[in-house]
Amino acid sequence: MNNNNLFSIGEIAKAVGITRKTILNYEIKGLIVPDQKDGTTGNRYYTIDTFTQIRTIRVFQNLGLSLDEIREYFNDSSDLNPMLQRLEKMRDELNLTIEKLKERVRSTNDAVKEITIEPQTIYCRTYNSTSIADKTNLLRDTALEAMRSHGTDTTRRMYFTEHSANTPEEVSYCVAIPPESKGEYVTIIPELKAISIFHHGAYEEIPEARKRLLSYAEENNLKLTGVFRNIYIEGPPQHKDKSKFITQIIAIVE
Repeated sequence: MNNNNLFSIGEIAKAVGITRKTILNYEIKGLIVPDQKDGTTGNRYYTIDTFTQIRTIRVFQNLGLSLDEIREYFNDSSDLNPMLQRLEKMRDELNLTIEKLKERVRSTNDAVKEITIEPQTIYCRTYNSTSIADKTNLLRDTALEAMRSHGTDTTRRMYFTEHSANTPEEVSYCVAIPPESKGEYVTIIPELKAISIFHHGAYEEIPEARKRLLSYAEENNLKLTGVFRNIYIEGPPQHKDKSKFITQIIAIVE
């Protein structure tokens, strides 16, 4: 068909990076229709508007939406809030993964930064513990309890411990759980101001890294609450080599 305003199915497939079969499946699912069809050969032709629609379908597929959900989106026949919540969750998970990979590539201790910690719901148990082995086991036990009772919130860092500088042996073991969770040991942490550093190395070296936070606070006239938090980004589940552990160390600011 000699029409510069129309694209063949092959041109569309090549431009979007999909197969002819995929485009035909979009037709079967009722997502698109050919703008013109050759009655003799059966060849399909599409306008730039249909090309844009096909590209949108592909983007949504890559984000994990089903063809049925995409059809409802085009038809304005469904509540878009669940779709929006899924995409926001995916965005948050992706941001966490990007942050972790950046730290892994960096492989050295980062500079101190002033941050805001968003509110979150956690499952938290507090125990007296001193050795790293005990702390590791208690965090694992708390994580198991939390996941069995409530599941986990994958949009937040999964595990962290918290303690006061005055009572370092009294440690709170915390696990991120879904915001709607209720029950014993469930609490909501409000928004907090803090200073933070990413430590690359063994847990035994964390006290030295924490001193950098104290020095930064003193140099910048920041008053700390005395509460420190260790967020475990990469550790024994990912590495046997302790030098590859990554821990975000946080000091809460008043």
